Amino acid sequence: MADDGETAVLEVSTEIKPAPLLSQNSGENDSISRWSNSVEGSVVASPSIESFSTLPEQEVSEFGLDTRDLQVRVDNPQKHLNTLETFITFRITTRTSRAEYEETEYVVRRRYNDFVWLRQKLVEDFPTHLIPPLPEKHSLLGQLDRYSRDFVYARMALLHRFLNRVADHPVLSCHHSVRSFLTAKPSEFSIIRKTKRQDGSGGGGFLGRFSDSIHNIANVYLARERAPPEFERVSEYVASLGDKLANVDKVGARIHKERLEHLNGLQQLHPILSLWSASEAEPDTSHCEAGSKVGGLGVAISAVAAAVEKAAKAERSATAAHSTLVARPLREYLLYIEAVREALARRDAVQASYEAYVDELKRKRTERVALQQQVGDLSGDLGETQGGCAPPGRTGAPFQLGSGLWKSAGEAREEKLRRLSTTIPELVQQVEDYQDKMECANENLRADLERWHLEKKDDLKQLFIGLAKQQIQLYQEFLNAWEEALPIIKVGPASASGDGGSGLESTSAEFVDPPSQISS
Repeated sequence: MADDGETAVLEVSTEIKPAPLLSQNSGENDSISRWSNSVEGSVVASPSIESFSTLPEQEVSEFGLDTRDLQVRVDNPQKHLNTLETFITFRITTRTSRAEYEETEYVVRRRYNDFVWLRQKLVEDFPTHLIPPLPEKHSLLGQLDRYSRDFVYARMALLHRFLNRVADHPVLSCHHSVRSFLTAKPSEFSIIRKTKRQDGSGGGGFLGRFSDSIHNIANVYLARERAPPEFERVSEYVASLGDKLANVDKVGARIHKERLEHLNGLQQLHPILSLWSASEAEPDTSHCEAGSKVGGLGVAISAVAAAVEKAAKAERSATAAHSTLVARPLREYLLYIEAVREALARRDAVQASYEAYVDELKRKRTERVALQQQVGDLSGDLGETQGGCAPPGRTGAPFQLGSGLWKSAGEAREEKLRRLSTTIPELVQQVEDYQDKMECANENLRADLERWHLEKKDDLKQLFIGLAKQQIQLYQEFLNAWEEALPIIKVGPASASGDGGSGLESTSAEFVDPPSQISS
């Protein structure tokens, strides 16, 4: 099953098979790696971790040595077929010592849309935290490649990183949605997803989400000029970092394309040189003794062909590692930068809401002061009327049609004052609540950004270290290939097959000092 062709996943039929009984003596890890529950509840045979998992070997081997209280691994993709759709699921193995988990180990299968649901729940419940990004959904042009080996492997590695970042977060990892995602059986998890959608927590439907989005966008633009300086600096830094990483990704893609062209040239050159070397090894009896061959040029060309073949092999390995080593981490951090921007925008929305309530409170207080002044100015002139028509049996106060039917202006003002006396304390409470929310949002985002800066420094440092090691290995292999070929190219056929010193010494004696040989 393992690695033939472009098949990346095990195709799973919808036939229900009996689950194997777990023996007390059999290894738990072995049974877990060979059997797993499908989304539909069927049990299917799947390859072992060693033969199928594409996570780095160090990551897999250190899973059992991890000392964290919540350890998560994503591996073992499977392709599921049913009458409505075809999709990929991934195995999620969780080991934990936390008290809120009933067991110490769980194994479930989740598809990409389940990860999307989890992230959306975290964004809804923790809007002021930095939520790690998910890998992008396949593009319209990539529909045909979404089951290919490279696409599935890349998505699996990024989902593994996402889930481990959530598990390492001191707040996000304790959320009930994370626990349900890691532990719930397929039928239970399906009910949880439907329940969460029906309880109104999803934003009140499409129109509610649309209106909320418009409101948040407007608030963000209003609050952006008043954001704290530290978050303005973060926003500027993130924008600059995004531009730099995008340029590095663009240049790296161009270099990768040139390397592919170089590899193609080497692959075309090798058979040409091989045929040429074979043609130069024909016997030439007119200039040599009987039975001898003019093999000097043929041997040299054959050595060049061997060096070209080794260089092509090294170039092929380097180009194959480009996606894992450079392209994927860079694009993931571009997504991470977008997640930081989203977190900053959500914090700005909280500040904008706070400032909107502050402005509304100021307006209501100003309105109350103006009404109180009007009541004070008119308190000595109750017997006078200033326009309007008073209703029958009512004298001394002007009639105001807009304030209520058959109400005097003074009564209308008193009613407004009564409403303001109720509204203003409510606004004061809302201002205090949103001030607390804004302070919490600042603290939450500040802590997450500090954690992100440390993580970013380590991740990008490891990226460049890996790139440097790969380039050193590539050019070292180039150097070794041509150093092996150089003595053979320089040495003639007799010296190459004769006894005595090395090829370089023969080269020195034969070619370096021809005048001394002539004089002797």
